[in-house]
Amino acid sequence: MAKVILNIRNNPMALFWRLILAGGFWWALTEGDPSSWMIGLPAVVLGVSVSFCLSTPGNHRFWLPALPRFLLYFLTTSLIAGIDIARRTLSPRLPLVSIMLPFETSLEGLPRWLLMSSLSLMPGTLSVRSGSDGLLIHSLDAADITHKSLRQLESHIARLLPARESE
Repeated sequence: MAKVILNIRNNPMALFWRLILAGGFWWALTEGDPSSWMIGLPAVVLGVSVSFCLSTPGNHRFWLPALPRFLLYFLTTSLIAGIDIARRTLSPRLPLVSIMLPFETSLEGLPRWLLMSSLSLMPGTLSVRSGSDGLLIHSLDAADITHKSLRQLESHIARLLPARESE
């Protein structure tokens, strides 16, 4: 219990966002029924408390001003890549390469997880494995093009979730 209280005290913004997300999830689950909060409020508080028990404090902070640029990059890249992969799949004359590509990244923890998740949502790439030596990526494009795209995405994520400065 002391660990939970210490984590909450050291992470007030994490508490705020977890309560908002859990409350929003409860609200959506119950279709906004106000009478459900008699059970929902304790469930949300319990769920958020358990999340603090199970998670370790991160050493990254969320940089809100970088979010619009990240979202714009992610959406446009996904759209362009999706159209490109569809063209390659539907036209036998266009090249469709399937490669496994090692990718060294300095991202750790939440930023690495976001990188891997973002790759899996972008057409033509999939993170296969994460290890101490980096990531293994499956790609449907040439290695140099994929590597350049990975570096751009890594850069956007590093700006979105910079490491906390030592105190």
